[in-house]
Amino acid sequence: MTVKTRNSRPAAKKATEAPQSVVTVVDTRHPKSGLSIGYRVTVDTVERAEVISEAGVSAGLVARLTIQAGPRQRPVTIMASRLIGEGEWYADAMTERGGRVHYSRGFGNRRGVPRRLLADLGDVLTLCAYDVRGLVEDAEPGRPLKLRKVKAKRKAKAAAEA
Repeated sequence: MTVKTRNSRPAAKKATEAPQSVVTVVDTRHPKSGLSIGYRVTVDTVERAEVISEAGVSAGLVARLTIQAGPRQRPVTIMASRLIGEGEWYADAMTERGGRVHYSRGFGNRRGVPRRLLADLGDVLTLCAYDVRGLVEDAEPGRPLKLRKVKAKRKAKAAAEA
């Protein structure tokens, strides 16, 4: 399997800039139990990703975020994805600090029972995707994801680097 990821920043700036994390506090109500919980969410990355596999080509957004429910709770790192045409974010992998893996799937794997993120967390990721210039055209919750077109010159450069 070949994995290609793309960030909207030019390659020259990528090496000099430190990745910016977005930290926010989300108060959400669980849809099934009605329990209200506050989370500390740190979004590390939101970027474009393409995977070429036996099933075909999957393109969309991939995000890495860390969630902590309280100061004494262990933080959980989630790898989430949203493919072109999907209206919601799905969790692909979830791990704890120290190496414990709760579950792990490949990018965009929707076979079986896909794990949808809570709507509030999806909204935070969507806002972060809009902050990256030139990444998305339309990513409103509930509407199909549309990515911006990659310019031919940048596409050729990315293919040469890969």
